[in-house]
Amino acid sequence: MIRIVFTADNHLNRYYAKMTRDQLRARRRQIRDAFKETVDFAIKQGAHFYLHGGDLFDNPDPSPVELAYVAREFKRLQDHGVKILAISGNHDMPRYLGEGATPIRIFQELDALHVFTKRTVAEFETFDIDGTRIAIGGVSPDPRASPEIDPLQEVEINPPEADVKILLLHGGVEDAVPPGFEDGLFKKATIAALKQIDYFLIGDIHFTNKLNVEHATVLIPGSTERLTFGEIKNEPGFYYLELDGKRPVRMTRKLIEPQAMRRHEIRCGNLPGENPTDYVFEEIRAVSHNNQMLQLRMEGILDREAYHKLKFFDIWRLGSELNFYFDLDKSLVELRARNADEYGNIVPEERVDVERELERVADELFDAAENDDQRVLIQDARSRVINMYRRQND
Repeated sequence: MIRIVFTADNHLNRYYAKMTRDQLRARRRQIRDAFKETVDFAIKQGAHFYLHGGDLFDNPDPSPVELAYVAREFKRLQDHGVKILAISGNHDMPRYLGEGATPIRIFQELDALHVFTKRTVAEFETFDIDGTRIAIGGVSPDPRASPEIDPLQEVEINPPEADVKILLLHGGVEDAVPPGFEDGLFKKATIAALKQIDYFLIGDIHFTNKLNVEHATVLIPGSTERLTFGEIKNEPGFYYLELDGKRPVRMTRKLIEPQAMRRHEIRCGNLPGENPTDYVFEEIRAVSHNNQMLQLRMEGILDREAYHKLKFFDIWRLGSELNFYFDLDKSLVELRARNADEYGNIVPEERVDVERELERVADELFDAAENDDQRVLIQDARSRVINMYRRQND
């Protein structure tokens, strides 16, 4: 019986721009713990193989802390006789050739695992386990590839003779990607045409899926931790397989408990005319938890007067005090000004230029400043905020 653990998309060394240093340190520890569960399980089950489908790291230059952590975990697998085979992913691979090796290659230099590095040829390793010959191969993604082309279209795939053949890939699969996915897709027709491959184990997509494409089984393990608020519905985990020759005896997806994450929405139309900030405070208190990542999303139309009644800094501060991490999302708030004609009648609403509004508020603060030091700080803050707004809206 061949026992295999398959994981991908652990995204160690993940960066969150809005987190404090302590929050980032704790969040990265949570992400490492999720990865560790895959290693613990492989050791407990006496797995023969620990296969990785890419994006072990979130970027191609992880910190020494993350590298040392992975080294210890791979050493534990080695000490228990588990063979590690892997490919890189689009996140932990240098975008341009010649920029250096992917970080997982470091561990190959120490004979901790085998990394399949070629992009146009599938490399294979063969093993004999309990009278069964298994061939495991992989193809690393090509960051230069056009999203219009099937990444497998021009890859040479000639596996050696074996009872069961597995191919590690990283990318999207036709009919198994989230909306807005813009990279190249492995076409079902291409997979079906590769009769010599029994199992396609594919990383990249953070939501799990299992497909049967004619003769082949396609497994997408998903990520081992939810990384963004857009992944709230995701159930992190990894796959465990037991094969009797080519025949699957067991094919189970093991779940990993993620850090608590919640999105709460407030419609601007529900805000009271008086004390809208207090209303938001009560909404936050009702859904907060000290180990939770909470996003408060405000949506709808606000006139200028209502907008200025909301004390956004106080809202952010309360949310941050009551939760592990708090994100205030105002991107869906439409700010409009209400104007009156010469007779006092309200005329149709006119959209406010947000950048102009930021400039106006900065000018008011500058005029109210009591000394030159305060004016310098306000000018610096004006520049930073407006530049940040422009980058977000480019």
